[in-house]
Amino acid sequence: MKMNSKILASFVLVTALAVSTAATATDSSGMVVASRGEVIALSNGGSRELKQGDFIYVSDEIMTTNRSFVVLQFEDGAKVTVRPDSTLIIEQYLYNGNAGDEAELNLVSGGLRVITGAMAKSNPENYKVRTPVALMGVRGTEFSVILCGDNVCDENGMEFDMN
Repeated sequence: MKMNSKILASFVLVTALAVSTAATATDSSGMVVASRGEVIALSNGGSRELKQGDFIYVSDEIMTTNRSFVVLQFEDGAKVTVRPDSTLIIEQYLYNGNAGDEAELNLVSGGLRVITGAMAKSNPENYKVRTPVALMGVRGTEFSVILCGDNVCDENGMEFDMN
């Protein structure tokens, strides 16, 4: 009898873990496909270290240190590289392959590089990147944004006139 209850308990535990993992995967906006150094996600009052294969979610605040970066792949295939010393908040990322698709990323500090996915190609007006100094609608397939103090700069540190 003890053996049967151990088998049953093991089965229940394995099933609960499988259901929990499946729910986690379906609730996610994407996943980490590469990372180096210390990469942290803040959400719901807690924090977790991000490594390759980890899921990312709406409302995650992704933070990299001075010698780290992370590559995020979203559900529509878009890839976002969060550069060293950066903070990115995933405000919204909903992709179903229809007109209701919507993405809003908030670059709080640092820089990022984006290779857009299916959403920016089919609904470019619904794909936005917000910074403290600008809100950018995405019309291309690849771009970079770097914050230089109170300005947006290119990769060489040249400031854009936002007026």
